[in-house]
Amino acid sequence: MAKTKKARRLDELAAQIKVCTRCPLWESRNEAVPGDGKYTSEVMIIAEAPGKEEDESGKPFVGSAGRFLNHVLEGTGLDRTDFFITNTVKCRPPKNRTPKKLEVDTCTSNYLFEQIELVNPRLVMLLGTVAAKTVLGVKSVNEARGRVIERDGRKFLVGYHPAVRFYREDLGEKVKEDFALLKREIKRLAK
Repeated sequence: MAKTKKARRLDELAAQIKVCTRCPLWESRNEAVPGDGKYTSEVMIIAEAPGKEEDESGKPFVGSAGRFLNHVLEGTGLDRTDFFITNTVKCRPPKNRTPKKLEVDTCTSNYLFEQIELVNPRLVMLLGTVAAKTVLGVKSVNEARGRVIERDGRKFLVGYHPAVRFYREDLGEKVKEDFALLKREIKRLAK
């Protein structure tokens, strides 16, 4: 079966991301992480940046936060292969620090915004402040969390990044609430 023009372009972007040297993050990375999943998905998940295990594998959400994501999805009827999952920046910042403005601006203008247009999801889940601020312009997760925001013909949800529970155990339940809202919104899409 021949790939669609959009799928070919997403593959081209992934290849460009793998060898990108447009910002300083390339100097310390092992593997860039373009994202993966279903190119025709109605749902896209966008987080902050790759972590240590993602940097080693080139795949998003394969570390402890990814295992927690899989756990949160258990019993929902959802599987991570149903989504297209990516990050705001495609290379791991040194020592897992927050990405700098130049890094975010470079990745989003060259890759992320085009990925969103190509996948063309009806629903986008933004995990963490960096993703929420970058895509929606909100100041914090709490400013937008728990509600559907409609913009440019898409629905957006903002939630805590699953990794937050490793720093603040009390937020683990909030992550589960965020994914329960995602599940409800996906069911609405199916109607």
